Amino acid sequence: MVFSRTHGVFIAAVMLFVVVAGGLIGYQELILREGQTTILATRPVDPRDLFRGEYVILRYAIESDEQVLQVADGVSDGGVLFIKLGEDDRGIAAVERVQINRPASLDGLWIKGEVRNGRVRFPSIEQFYVPEGSGTPIERLRSDLHVGVTLHEGEARVTHLLDASLEAINPALYME
Repeated sequence: MVFSRTHGVFIAAVMLFVVVAGGLIGYQELILREGQTTILATRPVDPRDLFRGEYVILRYAIESDEQVLQVADGVSDGGVLFIKLGEDDRGIAAVERVQINRPASLDGLWIKGEVRNGRVRFPSIEQFYVPEGSGTPIERLRSDLHVGVTLHEGEARVTHLLDASLEAINPALYME
């Protein structure tokens, strides 16, 4: 077999792809492994995407917190802010402090939000994919739905859904 320059470029491109994909997967796993877990109160919205399947769009109670709204009002569209969270006696996260600049230390529970159209959003945790047919029944839970979230360096990932008594929900049991 003759090894040409074209083969070398192809092999290098494939290796680059594998390294980049591995890095992205590794970063997601780092957040889940090294992060702290908390519970956020939610407000589910719409459950369908034709290409990726059924999901629940989640809006969070902390988005409408008075401190968050005041700070977000001074941030331009696309800007970020950092929210320090504390937990109530049930372990549900609540806003303690909000700031525009990244804190020197992100010790504790911090979540990074993005300002879009004057509202704070958390793009990495706004969608949670569920089995086909279970999105609408889960959406009906409304204020009884909570989300387990892992936070690391301000980044957040949804780990599971919880009911009003903070018990884990198996989305497959909600299929219509």
